Amino acid sequence: MERRSESTADLVAESLRELIASGEAMDGTRLVERDLAEKFGVSRIPLREALQRLESEGLVEINRNRGAVVRTLSPADVEEIYSLRMLLEGDAIYQAVKHMDDETLSRVELVHRLLGDAKSREKQGQLNREFHELLYAPCGNTRQLNSIRDLRTQVERYERLQSTLLADTKMFQREHAEILKACTDGNAKGARSMTVAHLASAKRIVEQLVRKGMP
Repeated sequence: MERRSESTADLVAESLRELIASGEAMDGTRLVERDLAEKFGVSRIPLREALQRLESEGLVEINRNRGAVVRTLSPADVEEIYSLRMLLEGDAIYQAVKHMDDETLSRVELVHRLLGDAKSREKQGQLNREFHELLYAPCGNTRQLNSIRDLRTQVERYERLQSTLLADTKMFQREHAEILKACTDGNAKGARSMTVAHLASAKRIVEQLVRKGMP
């Protein structure tokens, strides 16, 4: 029974993350337990566990009077998140290049092409995430990869809702191509510097979006 409750909480947490990442649950949206329990067909116990997990990840705020709401990031939050992402993702790809094989590079190349053809924001977000995860995975540091994922999750909704950020922007596809070429050439330092620059580009756009409020 305990294992099933934990599994249910995991599934609900993942569904809530997707609602937030896609923009269906916008900044400041109240997450009403009764409505969510009915939506997902679960009891309130695993739902509350899921909300507590999202609170620990920085996606949700829980307070006594309002209950759970989707957290609104401040410019200071964005600065902290992207500063950490630059450190962690820059190091991850630097280490990963040393262990990258042809199969990984071929998979990344395929994802890069698919991203260039993707039309929906949901598909763009999925492929963009996969592109970076494939490149970082060979670093072999599970804790580092988990931290990168958690930080990305906090800002993913801003990235996916910004229509100029992903595959329909030539600049970002060009940056992806440069990162991939550096990896193919075995240029770990170049891959790191290009990844940091790529994140800096995303940070500038997300900061603008946060300052003026979500669309």
